[in-house]
Amino acid sequence: MNGLHKLQKGIYQNKVDKGFNITDVGKEIVLMTEELGELAKAYKKSDHKDAEEISNKDEIVDAVGDLMIYCLGLCEMLGVDSEEVIKNIVEQNQDRVHSGNL
Repeated sequence: MNGLHKLQKGIYQNKVDKGFNITDVGKEIVLMTEELGELAKAYKKSDHKDAEEISNKDEIVDAVGDLMIYCLGLCEMLGVDSEEVIKNIVEQNQDRVHSGNL
């Protein structure tokens, strides 16, 4: 078991131990969306500066961490290895061409 997959299992076990959601995928996606909103709010506080100029990096990093926890927990709920998911997407992205649009 790789490090990311082990972390995924630990996150899921914490959800079990604490009585958090482990079955409702839709609820998990809603919670992830709320965390994405927190990330957007933190970014908005930064006055939309470039990464090296952001003064509230800790707040942004915390929001990213929360999102990552939800993503890893969701992978475990779905029974997939998060590292394999990431590897597959990285491989797909290697063949993509950036259009220059947001």
